[in-house]
Amino acid sequence: MVAPRSLPGPLGVARVGPAVPPLPAVDHGRLESLAVRWAQLSHDGDPRAAAHFATLLRRLASTVHAEPFWPLAARSVGAELVTTGMCRDRAGPDDGVEDVIVPCLRLLRRDAPAALGLDGRDGERRLAAVLDELVAGAVGAYRDGMRPVAAPAGGRAPGVTERHIRAVYEQAAVGIAILALDGRVLDLNPALTGMFGLDGPLDQPRPVSDFVHPDDMVDVVERLQRLVRGEPEVVRMELRLVRVDSRVMWVHVTASRVLGEDGGPSHLMVVVEDVSERHRLWSRLHEASFSDQLTRLPNEAVADQWLERAFAGDGPAHVGICALDLDGFHPIGDELGQQVGDRLLLGVAGRLQMAAGDHVVCRTGADEFAVLVADPAGAPEVARLADRLQAALATPFHIDTHTLVVSASIGVAEASTEHASAAELLRAADVARAWAKALGGGRRVVFDPERDAAEADRFALLSGLRGGIERNEFRLAYQPLVRLADGRVRGAEALVRWQHPEQGLVGPNRFIELAEHSGAIVPLGRWVLEAACTQAAAWWRELGDDAPFVSVNVSPVQLAEPAWVDEVTGVLAATGLPPHLLQLEITEQAVLGDEVVVLDALGALRAAGVRIALDDFGTGYSSLAWLRRLPVHGLKIDGSFIDGLRCPSADPTDTSIVRALVELAHALGLEVTAEWVETAVQAQRLAELGCDVGQGRWFGDAGPGEWVPGLSRRSIGH
Repeated sequence: MVAPRSLPGPLGVARVGPAVPPLPAVDHGRLESLAVRWAQLSHDGDPRAAAHFATLLRRLASTVHAEPFWPLAARSVGAELVTTGMCRDRAGPDDGVEDVIVPCLRLLRRDAPAALGLDGRDGERRLAAVLDELVAGAVGAYRDGMRPVAAPAGGRAPGVTERHIRAVYEQAAVGIAILALDGRVLDLNPALTGMFGLDGPLDQPRPVSDFVHPDDMVDVVERLQRLVRGEPEVVRMELRLVRVDSRVMWVHVTASRVLGEDGGPSHLMVVVEDVSERHRLWSRLHEASFSDQLTRLPNEAVADQWLERAFAGDGPAHVGICALDLDGFHPIGDELGQQVGDRLLLGVAGRLQMAAGDHVVCRTGADEFAVLVADPAGAPEVARLADRLQAALATPFHIDTHTLVVSASIGVAEASTEHASAAELLRAADVARAWAKALGGGRRVVFDPERDAAEADRFALLSGLRGGIERNEFRLAYQPLVRLADGRVRGAEALVRWQHPEQGLVGPNRFIELAEHSGAIVPLGRWVLEAACTQAAAWWRELGDDAPFVSVNVSPVQLAEPAWVDEVTGVLAATGLPPHLLQLEITEQAVLGDEVVVLDALGALRAAGVRIALDDFGTGYSSLAWLRRLPVHGLKIDGSFIDGLRCPSADPTDTSIVRALVELAHALGLEVTAEWVETAVQAQRLAELGCDVGQGRWFGDAGPGEWVPGLSRRSIGH
């Protein structure tokens, strides 16, 4: 073959104009975005540079989609990166191009397929060939720019004789060979003789196979034969030649026919330029773009390509992955220095390779690694590998005078290459790793699709919460609070529901916790308070002094808001609801945060006439002294204690607990409400135990606010 990074194609110089017509397969939005990111690597995001890079990307797109495919056309793009100054100058002769080209290669390998409309193995093959030629063009232009450039000749000067031509042949800095049409090497100029390490001129013609590397021989013969037939006028190629000391050198060859007096070809003239140094630099760039510079492990680009090939259809039937994130690595580097951190990473990489055996270990981030498994026997085998990786890291690392202990959060995933994709497997491993990290690290977690679906559902609800409030998607239902002595409605608790546009009616148990964690509970609680007070004011205007109060649950997050008390009094004033007809339900947990602030807020509301109730009483850890300090009007006994009273033979323990709670509350002058009252037996026993108010299905499920006045006019549960 010609060169490992060059694909066979038409010979000749590619002509690529400055403007390229749009291609239907190219995603122009992604192409422009990629151009901006490319400019940021080389020109700090200069808009003019971004426009130039967009033009270069279109030229690459034209090259990669061209038929017949001719990747060498991309060399002009690589050369332009250097000749037009698009790669910033650096200090060292090699570091300048390497520092810019390596990140460019990584960026293009990752994002160019989507921007240029490439998919499948053929697209991957074409992009790899085009990027290889781009690098060759950049490296060649960079090296050429470091050599003095002779003034171009304007043609053969008057008076040039054969003696002058012979002098050029013998004194040229490049190698020149004269070949017979059958491929025998007839003569070498002194420069080429020196390249091969020969002591002097050839003593007799020698076959070209004596000089060409065996792996390139077939292609060389085929191209020279085409040249003799006149199919191309000139052949250009890169190949390997072998010196007399068996060392291999990379050369760039330009071969052309020499015509005889009869007008037919008589010889071949081959101009040879030693590009071994350029190729070594190219190899370093190629290696740097595919391997981690510190650990020398394959990098993230290799992991992505490995997975893409595995899922391409002719790879393994199943693929597994262990995605590792070192726990607490960054503080080590911050406290002990980068050198210690780097040595720790080297130690981690070595242990992971030992534990992984034949599996592929990649470094995918600053403190992240991945182990790729081909054809595992299910997720349990990948999980056992993760356990071995954890065990390998368990022994402390000794670096200088430091003893360092490191663990990893490992996400384990396994998938069928027929029914999944590389992106899905990577996402599964990342999700499982996040679960492991959330549990405190130092463990492995296997991806669970059911848990993931549930969390995705939670995320969908979370993302729509604030918008749902603005779109007025929430509803209130009211459950009666009934006096056990006579069955009259004492009040009604406002229960929030979400009329989700896609999931239908969603209960509070699915979104209240999400709202609290995200902070959306503040605007949601404000809406509930306003809607409930507006409805209760309507009851009061209809029923007067017989109107029931409305009870609204208050989140601890709301209680911590500095302006919350003002919001409550403002809503009462705006709706015209008398303060004593509003009851706010809080939990013991709401007071455990900033106790002083919460007690002041509750005291201010009680002083304003608002009722305060302590919800879920009996499940917390409060003492009697603490309870005496709370400015509350009543307690709501948690339903778990009431449930034991539903059977004819009541649970004696629950009976004793309820009796004690009722007596305690009455001793403090508080009204007692029992939740989860679902049977007549429960209602009767609670009345006998002295409980004041009952709430539950026995008295009716929650309903619209318009029902409450009708319920207030009759006895319920009797």
